[in-house]
Amino acid sequence: MNYSPCTYEFSGVSTRIVSYSNIPLETLEQILSIRKLAFIDRKKWDIKSYQGSDYEWDEYDDPDALYLYANENDRVTGCVRLRASSKPTLMNGSLSFILPTEKTRPPLNHCWEATRFALSANNLSTRKLTRANVDIRTAALFLSMIKFAQQQKIHTYEIVVDTLMEKILKRSGWPIERINSALGSKGEQIIYGTLPCTLKTYEEVLSKNAIHRATVFTHSHMTHRSSDRLHKSLDTPQLLADRNIPAKIPMHTELQL
Repeated sequence: MNYSPCTYEFSGVSTRIVSYSNIPLETLEQILSIRKLAFIDRKKWDIKSYQGSDYEWDEYDDPDALYLYANENDRVTGCVRLRASSKPTLMNGSLSFILPTEKTRPPLNHCWEATRFALSANNLSTRKLTRANVDIRTAALFLSMIKFAQQQKIHTYEIVVDTLMEKILKRSGWPIERINSALGSKGEQIIYGTLPCTLKTYEEVLSKNAIHRATVFTHSHMTHRSSDRLHKSLDTPQLLADRNIPAKIPMHTELQL
């Protein structure tokens, strides 16, 4: 997906959304490193696709993926992965066990999946909270997700979160619509649900967090990343065809947004 990169700014927090094909190598490495620190080191998740490196990634980090990330002084401080629900996703892959049997998913032509939400822990920004007592980077990423959705005519995000993330979403003014729940790999409750991407929701998140409206910058030109360079950087032996990342075993574990 060659989506033209776009930068947002909310109350001094800069966020950018870039496609897998266009994201700079150094930025992708930082995102994968933050995910490894968040999910493997801190949360101790049993992610079967992780095979012991400085990066956490899976088969859904591919040309169909978009990455929304917060950055400060050229360093990534938070991130989330977005994929169109009409493409292969975790929801119709290893997370299909949580999909309800009595209800259908949202219409896939206007629905995207949001996964792998993570923040870096060793940054001064972690002490900056909004009026809703939410990390300023979290609020900026949420608002950027909604802004992107409105630009792309996305009506809904589908997510799987734990109860802590559900509380954060509610506190931020973006409550999840619960559709189903199940137990994660560690026996904790996880929730499958949707997040609306309406103008009313956008205004609610702005108001609850007392955040200034976005400044939006678009970038029409960006050099494509070299697959050889990425291969060497991640130091892995086997690549999937037409992808810049190694083949990985499908994951079956709990996820946060």
